[in-house]
Amino acid sequence: MKNQSAVSPMNNLSIMPSAEAVPTITVYKFGKAISVKASDITCLEGVGNYTFVYTRHEKHLVSKCLKEVQDELSSDFLRIHKSYSINARHIASRWPDYIHLSCGKVIPIARRRIRETHEILGRMALSA
Repeated sequence: MKNQSAVSPMNNLSIMPSAEAVPTITVYKFGKAISVKASDITCLEGVGNYTFVYTRHEKHLVSKCLKEVQDELSSDFLRIHKSYSINARHIASRWPDYIHLSCGKVIPIARRRIRETHEILGRMALSA
């Protein structure tokens, strides 16, 4: 008899490399859970223990503080004010004390964060 090894059905499966994980945040709209990609978010606005998540056309409310939401998302978010964090990929223009976003929203830069914010954005522009 020929030596036949047991053929496992698992040998026929191939593991597909997964796409790079895109950070998302879950928001609720009309009672349904929706995942919003970090790349679609223009800015975050913290109001107490709640955070408004802004996209180009919508505004969602999340029952987490701004720091928690920012930690869940990617490093593209920059805290420029006590109440605001912006997605650096959505900056339309920047001025000494505020930033215009692609969604039309104008975000103030805290006085104590002006220098740091412009240094970081300048480095990001150079590396892009």
